[in-house]
Amino acid sequence: MKPAHPPNPAQRPDRPGRRALMQQGLGALAALGLPAGAPAAQADARLAPAGLRLDRSAAARWLGFCTFGPTEEEIEAVHRIGPAAWLDQQLDAPPSRSVTEWIDRKGPPGREDARQSPHFDTRLQAIDWKCIWAPDAVRQRVSYALSQIFVVSEVGADRIANPYAYAHFWDLLNAGATGNFRQLIEDVSASLDMAFFLTYLNNRKADEATGRQPDENYARELMQLFTIGLWELEEDGSQRLDADGRPIPTYGQQDIVELARVFTGFYSDGPRRDGVRLAFGIENHGLYGPAAWSRRLSVKADEHAPESTTALKGRVRIPAGTEAYTALGRTLDALFKHPSCPPFIALNLIRRLSTSNPSPAYVRRVVAAFKDNGQGQRGDMKAVLRAVFLDPELFDPPSDRPFGRMTEPYVSTIALARQLGAHCDAEQQRFAGLWHHKRFASQRPFTAPTVFNFNQPDFAPQGPIQQAGLVAPELQNCDEYGATLRFNGVGALCEGLPMTPELLERLATPAHDAELLDRYALQLCGKTLPARDRAALLAELAKLPRGRDATAARTQRLTVLASMVWFITVHPENIVRQ
Repeated sequence: MKPAHPPNPAQRPDRPGRRALMQQGLGALAALGLPAGAPAAQADARLAPAGLRLDRSAAARWLGFCTFGPTEEEIEAVHRIGPAAWLDQQLDAPPSRSVTEWIDRKGPPGREDARQSPHFDTRLQAIDWKCIWAPDAVRQRVSYALSQIFVVSEVGADRIANPYAYAHFWDLLNAGATGNFRQLIEDVSASLDMAFFLTYLNNRKADEATGRQPDENYARELMQLFTIGLWELEEDGSQRLDADGRPIPTYGQQDIVELARVFTGFYSDGPRRDGVRLAFGIENHGLYGPAAWSRRLSVKADEHAPESTTALKGRVRIPAGTEAYTALGRTLDALFKHPSCPPFIALNLIRRLSTSNPSPAYVRRVVAAFKDNGQGQRGDMKAVLRAVFLDPELFDPPSDRPFGRMTEPYVSTIALARQLGAHCDAEQQRFAGLWHHKRFASQRPFTAPTVFNFNQPDFAPQGPIQQAGLVAPELQNCDEYGATLRFNGVGALCEGLPMTPELLERLATPAHDAELLDRYALQLCGKTLPARDRAALLAELAKLPRGRDATAARTQRLTVLASMVWFITVHPENIVRQ
């Protein structure tokens, strides 16, 4: 039987201190610019030692960086075998069922439903399923971070209703998360989703007679957002400066013009829905059959620019008449080997996964892993992720700079679902649909408003953070309006908390409230609430009615549980993961 839903905890007028809590939350988020006050880490260590063991609280905190939120089983595993061994198991785990296959087979492994007809929500459920239930939890969390670097978006696109659009893109991010970065940027560049989004699908060569020039969109964003950034970087992530103390651009407009030629002639050859091959120039996505979305782009040779290309201070040299994929390979090789690529990607991953303001030493260690995995291989993502997640600063943050980052709404949403099954059919392992995600304001994958993502990685709000030379990317979406959306969205999510018979019994009186509160706080946030707030919440929960008859009991006890979980999730010290 479907549980009754309590009033939205974030909207109840009688919920004590909601306005004060919101103000506290915004203040605590701004406090990201203050030093964390933890002991300094050893700067010369490359990774946390393999024999490192963590207590359950420390294990839960660490798992909050590399998963969408730890399960009880994951906390116990990290506590038992240590973070290094657990991470190795995750990085070597076989990929879970792909989103494309999930759609084809109409459900997750063992829970396929032949009655399902694939539609837009099917893709949402497939990606959510992977983030909630798939055993390769680290791969999914890293894929979400990568989706915020290699941005494609359904916002404003008429492809939103096609269940296969964007499905393969999550699959290739899954592969790239534990593969090689060089292969990842090639897979992204050969993707139909990216070609549609950044407008180089059916991109034609120059025509002097009409004045037509190749579309420059992807050439620009490939450099600016996906590989080397706007400015040359030192290996600690700082900008390189010229003799006059000015930052050095990585590329100029002429580089964009030259490289735009590389991305001409690419199209999808299908198949169409009727089985006929697609032709160059077809933009109507409604004709594209399911297999087209996972098919590597083809090339129409006579639409590929025949001119020679020289760019990036001679790093890219492509002779006239070079075949399109060969030209693409030479371009990607040059970007991959560019000195700014390792620090640019290292900074992006660290800021999306662990801390907004990493120390120069932390960045250098991740850059070193990108440049050489210990066996002479560049771009090994497993080595990069070991460096990101096993850096000493994650376990022992430095005292001379802030450590941590604000947790994005989608991460909080999936964390709740992983822990409590909120808004899902646990028996069928299906999560919420589009309407729910909109209500949660969840920033789910592929819904960024622009190619620059939901927020820019170097965003610094005016005030103390900017004055200190720090950044706080997620604060770009967290004005009072954004905070209200988030608080109300979490409240809406808490309406869907399932009430098991065990929980019904344990919530019958306040006797077990403290135990449940601490357990959920540990799993959702890696720490218990501050003593004063914990005591105040327990006192308020004790006043709530619990119900005696079966109908009232379920409704009222669900209100107690929802209030508890909402308070934990929106508490300012928990929104900022440190």
